[in-house]
Amino acid sequence: MPDPGEANARKLAELRGKIDQIDEEMHRLLLDRGTVIDELIRAKGTASPGAAFRPGREAEMMRRLVARHSGALPITIAEHIWREIITTFTHIQAPFALAVDGSAPADRMRDLARFYFGFSVEILPLRDAAATVAHVAATGCDLGLVALAQPATAGAWWRALRWPDGPRIMAMLPFIGVAGRPADLPAFVVSPALADPTPAEITLVAARVARGDATRLADAWDGRVIATAEERTEALLAVGNADRLEERAHGIQAEDIAIVGASARTIGLDEGASPFFAGVKETA
Repeated sequence: MPDPGEANARKLAELRGKIDQIDEEMHRLLLDRGTVIDELIRAKGTASPGAAFRPGREAEMMRRLVARHSGALPITIAEHIWREIITTFTHIQAPFALAVDGSAPADRMRDLARFYFGFSVEILPLRDAAATVAHVAATGCDLGLVALAQPATAGAWWRALRWPDGPRIMAMLPFIGVAGRPADLPAFVVSPALADPTPAEITLVAARVARGDATRLADAWDGRVIATAEERTEALLAVGNADRLEERAHGIQAEDIAIVGASARTIGLDEGASPFFAGVKETA
């Protein structure tokens, strides 16, 4: 009679051998990816500031990841692995640091920073949102991470992003909204001017409005109020269609309208789990 213990041992050895083969193949593919990145640097000169960050391409990569994902591995773990790979190879192309807004809870900001930007990137804790944006502007190569929730003293920090050749919001985090996810603090990624700007699936617009008019303006633009300051007279809005903004604001007291960034449309896998853009209408 066959020994069940021996059969189990053989099966375990076989499965562990398969795992070793998969691990070796994953490692080989990572090395192959590094070779391709070397060729990319030579072909496109991505070592120049702003040339290595491609938020639109990264969003498409993550959408493909979600579309093909299945099995017991949580999607957020797969997301973190891919983010580590993407950021590490981006850092190889053009080294950068991450300036982090110090007005938000430090532990949650650090979790968010490490989840999305891995351990290859130096984290620079700064005083607040304004200091973070100023750092990005001064370096021309570093990124900034700014929390959505800000103290009243922060004011309309996004006004510093209104200059065409200066820093802009390039993405919103978390990108995948799923209940119970790690690193779930809503935040903006601020970048220097990019060679390949974020496709404007969602455009971030600053406006100065009469008190109480921010929601009316969002309705006129088929968008959503993301943040307000200065007793709600300064507003940051997310809109799906940024054409003819001033014309579409007819009858609403809105001044100093300026585009301050853009973002790919985030993914919400569970109802209510995506903190951004709920209610922003799809455009044709």
